[in-house]
Amino acid sequence: MASDDAIDELAESIGFEPERTVYGGSSIGEDMAAALGTGNGFRFPSVEDANKIINSFKDRRDSMERRKQEIERVIYLLSYAPFSRDPVSVEYVRQAKDSLYKLDELNSSALKYTNHYIEKIEAAKRIKQDSEEDMVQGFDKSVGS
Repeated sequence: MASDDAIDELAESIGFEPERTVYGGSSIGEDMAAALGTGNGFRFPSVEDANKIINSFKDRRDSMERRKQEIERVIYLLSYAPFSRDPVSVEYVRQAKDSLYKLDELNSSALKYTNHYIEKIEAAKRIKQDSEEDMVQGFDKSVGS
């Protein structure tokens, strides 16, 4: 059935493993901790490290955007799938679509978070770049005097 194939494709595209699926988690946080280092308080990374973090978040954002399209495609297919009109089949389709709407809501929330974090890191990176440039200019003036 086309709708079953679409659901299987969606599950495969998002890395769904029925026996090992974990929702939530902290992989983004773990990436941040690894990139920033831990220990004696927070220190903003170098501009190069900030770019790596930003690119990591952008890769995840792109994955979430692709996932959103897949979820929408499966919802569409379920809406027009040739299911029987008996009560059990109707309830199955309703629950499947409700679950996909919730998955889409979760994915959209993660996408919003990721876009917000990209903006925050880019803003912090600009501040760091500006302060480094100011420091270099100040040093140049003091050496030149």
